[in-house]
Amino acid sequence: MEVFPLAANTYLLDTPQGALLVDTGMPQENQKLLRHLKGRKPAALLITHHHLDHVGGARMLWERYGLPIYAHPLDIPYISGERRRPPFPPIPWLGDWIANSPRPLPPEALIPVEEGARVLGWQVVHLPGHTPGQIGLLREGVLLAADALRVGTKGPWLPPAVVNHDTAQARRTVGKIAQLEAEHIYVGHGPPPTKRAVKVLAERLGLFEL
Repeated sequence: MEVFPLAANTYLLDTPQGALLVDTGMPQENQKLLRHLKGRKPAALLITHHHLDHVGGARMLWERYGLPIYAHPLDIPYISGERRRPPFPPIPWLGDWIANSPRPLPPEALIPVEEGARVLGWQVVHLPGHTPGQIGLLREGVLLAADALRVGTKGPWLPPAVVNHDTAQARRTVGKIAQLEAEHIYVGHGPPPTKRAVKVLAERLGLFEL
């Protein structure tokens, strides 16, 4: 697994079927993303959720390679431009323009995947709250959890309400992650948290007792 340090962590996963790219950074990071890829064509792209720092390079990669792009049905309307993303930051006009700056993907470019589906050997896990259709990937004790968790110097924490679709649902997702069979957890922002730290966060949020 390679990690590309874009605005959001982007992952390139080796699989027997070819490389699976997870997320694509901001729209203005396209050339940086291509430099990280070093001429390699991913076999497929999975978009964890519709926010601009994760979907920014998707249209460029689809036009360049025609690769299959996987996303959850609840987030596909935002990725395809059928629905507009909530403004971010929440400032009139400017927030809407920034949030919706990624070029939309045509619906035919997107393959819907839900909980339990397999993408190049990885199991899709639905991690809603940050967005309705946020998904992660699980395989052999490794979980890519996208923005279900933020991680800083003091460990993992819940993304702030201002960036969440449904913070109560995002809290429940932390509990779901804590109970998954995942020894190694990778996130969209920050370094990998320990499994113990995620369980402590879930306990602090009142989701269950250790």
